[in-house]
Amino acid sequence: MSSTEAKTTAKRDVGFVERFRESVGEDFTITTWVLIPIGIGINAIGGFIASTLKLPLFLDNIGTMLIGILAGPWAAMLTGGFANVIQAMLGNPVQLAFLPVPVAIGFVTGVLARRGWFDSPKKVVVPALVLTVVATLIATPIVVLVFGGVTSSGTSLVTATLVATGRSLVESAASAQLMVEFVDKGGSAFVAYFIGRSVPTRYLPPQGQDIYS
Repeated sequence: MSSTEAKTTAKRDVGFVERFRESVGEDFTITTWVLIPIGIGINAIGGFIASTLKLPLFLDNIGTMLIGILAGPWAAMLTGGFANVIQAMLGNPVQLAFLPVPVAIGFVTGVLARRGWFDSPKKVVVPALVLTVVATLIATPIVVLVFGGVTSSGTSLVTATLVATGRSLVESAASAQLMVEFVDKGGSAFVAYFIGRSVPTRYLPPQGQDIYS
């Protein structure tokens, strides 16, 4: 590599690092740090309701999506990761195995929000579908490889029903996950959007103000 090419590559690397630092910095305003515990609390409440009512849903990523919409992908990843770790520490260690799911959900939600896909209820249809696919692709291998297709969630009931019809465990787990995530993550995306819209814009981080103004 010539010295000119080396300098060009070095400048490109420095530019990437600067853009990355700016992107992360945009997420973490004072308002964002106030909202992150609220997002974790919303996740916990949703998960508690789903668990108490024995719903075949999770409802534990609404707060993560909300932070992704209002603040951005990095703050949402932190919210989702912390929420699962805290739930694991409070007696649900299964949540640690699924840690990649809320982290990915937070990142994708924040990126889609930053690109304008949460600007209106009609546009939220796209994030709802994308998040369904993302959650299914990440959660299904965890369910099959770590838990043998059976977890404490209501999804296992759907999986067991499909296995009883003669389908393979992988096919049944993937189908069950897709059906449940379609309702859970798709519905959660709309709930998070409308929660964000109910907050006065003067209390929102810059990204939230851009989306809801």
